[in-house]
Amino acid sequence: MNQLLSKLCAFIFLFTLMISAYANQGGALSVDTTAGKPVWEVGVFAAAFRGPIYPAAADYQNKFLPVPFVIYRGEKIRIGDESLIKAIAVEKERFKLDVSLGAAFNADSDDSKIREGMPDLDFMFEIGPEASFLLQDNKVSETWLNLQARSVFSTDFSEVHHRGYVFQPEVSYKRENLLFNDSRFYFSVSPTFASAKTHQYFYDVEQQYVNAERSFYQSSGGYLGTKVSVANRFLVNKNLMVFVGTQLGFWQGAENSASDLFQEKITYAFALGVKWTMLQSSEHIN
Repeated sequence: MNQLLSKLCAFIFLFTLMISAYANQGGALSVDTTAGKPVWEVGVFAAAFRGPIYPAAADYQNKFLPVPFVIYRGEKIRIGDESLIKAIAVEKERFKLDVSLGAAFNADSDDSKIREGMPDLDFMFEIGPEASFLLQDNKVSETWLNLQARSVFSTDFSEVHHRGYVFQPEVSYKRENLLFNDSRFYFSVSPTFASAKTHQYFYDVEQQYVNAERSFYQSSGGYLGTKVSVANRFLVNKNLMVFVGTQLGFWQGAENSASDLFQEKITYAFALGVKWTMLQSSEHIN
């Protein structure tokens, strides 16, 4: 029973991290982000996703994810408000030091023709520091340079494996009310570089898995690919927010494009989510 409870807690934590990683793409502007908002909120976030099972894969999968959320907006610490945990003490007007998050769903290798008979891909999560520099700022938009370095892990909820490191510089643009009132539009370009251990998880073919369609292959570290993300979120009312986003992956020139598991030079991903606030504090941020 204790083991089952531990796995359930890990499952909820990982998916909460995933929601934070995805939802942060439509994040609020750093100017006046908390004024007028309740000190805490409790509710449910539900989202549907479609995307490739790993970078440069030809096979896609669909996922639906409902998870509870808790948001706390303290003077020094914020939880669930544009990031999993944020220390406000290190935030300045034109510079922020935050926690960078990333995540990916698991995949059954037997659902992929090229990976059939190989080990399944577990849930993946990434976490590490992020230094952000404000490049452009006015009343309705911001442009940021985000330098992100993350450690990569995979888990089947019984054990966790370290899968190397990624470095992901990103230029992001955010604008209020571009398409709708009470909305925030987001656009970003983020090239990704990863250690050999990270590439190996996606593209290695060990001798025991060699067949007519897969040759033996050992990956090396380097350029993984570039992601271009577009997202928009808007408020239906004070308790209901809708998020929609798409992401193109450009994998041309990737370090391990010679692997037979590297199949597509361009992939896409899509996400649609709803955030419903069920309870909130009567006290609001001034």
